[in-house]
Amino acid sequence: MSKNKKTTIKDIADELGVSNALVSFVLNGKNKEKRISDIMTKKVLDAARQMNYKPNYLAKSLRTGKSQIIALIIADISNPFFAKFARHIEIESSKYKFKVIFANSDENKKKFANELELLKERKVDGFILTPPIGCENELIQLQKEKFPFVIVDRLFEKIRTHTVNINNYQAGFDATMRLINNNRKNIAIVNVNNQLFTMKQRANGYEDALIQSGISVNQALMKHLKFSHDKKLIMKAIQELIKEGIDGILFTTSKLTMLGYECLMEMEINIPKDLSIISFDNMDAYRVTRTPISAVVQPIELMSKEAVRILIEMMEGNEGSKPYESVVKNVNFLYRESCP
Repeated sequence: MSKNKKTTIKDIADELGVSNALVSFVLNGKNKEKRISDIMTKKVLDAARQMNYKPNYLAKSLRTGKSQIIALIIADISNPFFAKFARHIEIESSKYKFKVIFANSDENKKKFANELELLKERKVDGFILTPPIGCENELIQLQKEKFPFVIVDRLFEKIRTHTVNINNYQAGFDATMRLINNNRKNIAIVNVNNQLFTMKQRANGYEDALIQSGISVNQALMKHLKFSHDKKLIMKAIQELIKEGIDGILFTTSKLTMLGYECLMEMEINIPKDLSIISFDNMDAYRVTRTPISAVVQPIELMSKEAVRILIEMMEGNEGSKPYESVVKNVNFLYRESCP
């Protein structure tokens, strides 16, 4: 056989002196169903390995209507939360023999819509999504086209679909209470994309913790930024907060935390003497910063497992009695020197 010629099912069948169908059944995992002996199954698999057989996934998807591919569109791959989430989705999907195609929306509605269309053309079997603000129409269209999908880390109040989230309100409430219990009374929140329901919940938890503790909510201490990696904007927000005499900050994402922490260091703010901080999402870097940072720890691995489980059940038509499953996970906290 030519070195450049790909091994086919027929090549394996000719080598073993069996039918093409028998080889196909074994390679597609139907040996038990077709009552093919363990000895013959082993012979086929060994021959396929020795002859460097590579499945033709495109041909298989055209034949079966299934690609064995899940598409994951995340908001921001540079955000450590989403990077870890993507990795766990890939690990969990592999357990079900699915590959994952990754795409990044940068929290941009137009880019999200374009990525969605490209991936639909690839005939993926389903989607796991963290959609940006204002993409309800795209999600409704997915439902009309009967594409299975699960939304993670987002909630859209007007769209009934499968979701996996943390209890964002409770996490925001508890993080703020931790700052209050550290004798902080003038606490700020630095938030992003507050139009997203999940981010709004974090801010609502912050406000209610203040109110329950008898502390007035000061709008000047609430910084709701647009999606941005621009350190200048965060520095401006931090400088304005310092002028207000704050003694604590809740950052609602790890990206905000790292940029905000960098700004505080440049301003020579002593943490935690002058200012206590807590971050949503834990980063490895938090353990080794000049002042180790306290963090809300989202159960990324568990969220990934739930998202893949629900999607697989949808794709297999085994959704059970729940028309829409909403999974809510609790968070843990890691208290470090920045807010012990």
